[in-house]
Amino acid sequence: MALLTAPLYAGWLVTRPVAWVVPRSDKGLQRFWVGSWAKGMLRVMGVRARYQGPFPEAPFFLVSNHLSYVDIPVLLSRLDARFLAKSEVASWPVAGLLARSTGTLFVDRSKKRDLTRILPAVRGVLDRGTGVIIFPEGTTTDGSAVQAFKPSLFEVPVEMGLKVRCASLHYDSPEGSRPAWETVCWYGDAPFAPHFLQFLKQRRTDATVTFSAENVAAPATGGSERRKDLARAAHRAVERTFTPSRPIPPEPEPPTARTALPHSTR
Repeated sequence: MALLTAPLYAGWLVTRPVAWVVPRSDKGLQRFWVGSWAKGMLRVMGVRARYQGPFPEAPFFLVSNHLSYVDIPVLLSRLDARFLAKSEVASWPVAGLLARSTGTLFVDRSKKRDLTRILPAVRGVLDRGTGVIIFPEGTTTDGSAVQAFKPSLFEVPVEMGLKVRCASLHYDSPEGSRPAWETVCWYGDAPFAPHFLQFLKQRRTDATVTFSAENVAAPATGGSERRKDLARAAHRAVERTFTPSRPIPPEPEPPTARTALPHSTR
């Protein structure tokens, strides 16, 4: 992975002056280097990805459930897009550097005024014909269900009048291997390094991305509730194409009432 990332990152740096001198070349160069890295990472990690449904046409605003760090190369290998991520990611070692270098947009979700700051940046990305991707659950999950979407980032499509595209992610492991919800899904308090090393031991991982055919739009009226309504509508759209990576355990049956035995009258 290091041998793949280092030369591609170096190539990206070398071509930065070209993008500055000829701004029209920036989009193509960015797509080449980022797409090459994502495809190479999937091959190195043994991830075989397939894609279902109509691909979103750039510029687009795409939302998806979030299961793992693997989601990033799975989506970037086929989509010309930039992520809108929480501000903490920028300070992560290595991953933060790569995210900053490849144009990830960072927002402090706890500060509403920061959403106002990020709107021009998102608009600039879309105006260049590139997509924007967010994970509105706000965290990774075990793949048993799609958690409720946090409405804060839906202020972006509401303010910009954008329709939202939706996708769902799902992972499988080969028969006889540990289940994907253990090896691929990274959630809770699991430390990164042990989980990542365990994931790399997998012989193969199958990823499925299902794009919803519908576009979700914010209601025309509703004031401050519009982003909440849009978040709920997008959540329903993702759920319709979602396949759990972890089976939901059946609820235990209620105990059967026992007939009381009569007391002895000896």
